[in-house]
Amino acid sequence: MNVIVVGGGKVGVMLTGLLSDEGHSVTVIDTAARLVEKIVNDYDVMGIGGNGATASVLNEAGVSQCDVFIAVTGSDELNIMSCIFASKIGAKHTIARVRNTEYSMQIPFMRDSLGLGLVINPDFEAADEIARIIDFPAATKIETFSKGRIELAEIAVSKESSLCGVKLSDLRKTFNTAMLVCAVQRGDEVIIPSGNFVIEAGDKIHFTASKLDLPKVFKTLGMSKKKIRSVLIIGGSRTSYYLAQHLLKAGMRVKIIESNEERARKLEEGLKGATIIYGDGTDSETLIEEGLDGYDATVALTEIDEENIIFSVFAAQNGVAKTVCKVNREVFVSMMPSVLEGCSIVTPKSITANIILRFVRSINNADGSNIQKLYRIIEGKAEALEFHAAENCKLIGVCLKDCNLKPNIIVACISRKGEVIIPDGSTAIKEGDSVIVITAAQPITDLNDILEED
Repeated sequence: MNVIVVGGGKVGVMLTGLLSDEGHSVTVIDTAARLVEKIVNDYDVMGIGGNGATASVLNEAGVSQCDVFIAVTGSDELNIMSCIFASKIGAKHTIARVRNTEYSMQIPFMRDSLGLGLVINPDFEAADEIARIIDFPAATKIETFSKGRIELAEIAVSKESSLCGVKLSDLRKTFNTAMLVCAVQRGDEVIIPSGNFVIEAGDKIHFTASKLDLPKVFKTLGMSKKKIRSVLIIGGSRTSYYLAQHLLKAGMRVKIIESNEERARKLEEGLKGATIIYGDGTDSETLIEEGLDGYDATVALTEIDEENIIFSVFAAQNGVAKTVCKVNREVFVSMMPSVLEGCSIVTPKSITANIILRFVRSINNADGSNIQKLYRIIEGKAEALEFHAAENCKLIGVCLKDCNLKPNIIVACISRKGEVIIPDGSTAIKEGDSVIVITAAQPITDLNDILEED
């Protein structure tokens, strides 16, 4: 497909790389000519220096032949305007990143009246992900599928864990719990495991379970943690605002420390029930004075990765049981795995990219088993996808043990009319099922893609 990306920032660059790798023809537009030149050289794509909201630039980019037009500049207004112009000129589908809280309240209007195909608020999506992590503090990461019925949890296996030395085929009878280990990170290796796989200390495992069963799973594994009732947030960003709203609704005690006085005042006006402190959230004396060690969880949401990491480490050293850290440059995570051990990492640009990738792949497969959700896991080395099993799905009615699946692919969970099914070899997919697939192979756009070709 022909894809145009307006905006050469962190999200634009990530999308350019991902979409180009999947075989799409990508053109990047940005006002910074040198930035465009670098992206063109790095990813072997087309590039145009100019304003993506002007007809001349859009026409030069070939917007009338564009299948997907994506606007992810730092300006909400520019993103919205460029998508409207692109749609009028002939772009088939448009996607706009919109961060302003006032605009976000009008997303349905923008889709219906302005013709925008997809409007993404990365701050809201990041807050939603953090809220899920706080709901299940034993996990380092939680992804949700099938309208919240199914959870994909990531946990780190310690030397003391009861999981050490357990063969996956013995997991159910050993722990008498409904879960399926579907992906493992062991060092730099990503494994889609078989029943003979044996869990070792140091592994990071991803498993599926129903939302109702997940607390029982953690309890059975000896990993149950007390429910979080108080959260300290460092940095008064938009993400902090959305997160605080969610936590307050859940009855939690919330405090935000913000270094900008005007921003702190606006948060105080907009968040009734939260405590807002104007101060330096990276100063150890301030943190101790504000009772850091009395909080169940901390969330670091400043705009500086290094500050977020240092604060999270300091919080853990002072006895905070659960730490969440926003990191934009994922290279920091791979460089310091031991420093960030146990800390849940959230990367907004990856969240945005996941949503856009799902949208693009769904467009590319309008008649098949469309992707409902897509998450890139294990530092982007694997994917978790939810499909709706359409009538043309070749897996329907066939036991999974008789399906010739491609290597490094597993059916991790099935939702059928509200029932969550942890599959085994005798399970067969039915039309209308929501099917969760984990793959460390090539990108897939349809449920039939998981089968070896005849």
